[in-house]
Amino acid sequence: MTIFHHPSEVGMTYVEHMMFSLSLAGKFAYASILAIIHAFYPDIFVTSSTDAITTIMHQINHRQAQIK
Repeated sequence: MTIFHHPSEVGMTYVEHMMFSLSLAGKFAYASILAIIHAFYPDIFVTSSTDAITTIMHQINHRQAQIK
């Protein structure tokens, strides 16, 4: 019996889920830093938020395709 149900519901072990979530957290953190810089200097990192969203969605969709 496991304590957490969500990882198995998405086809991952606890450690796989943890690593996947931490990798997303790192991408979110990096994207946040670039977005803050962009807020003050709008001519740099112009597409960074869109690029991050695209990358993260690709990673999530790829993971979901592996489950099916």
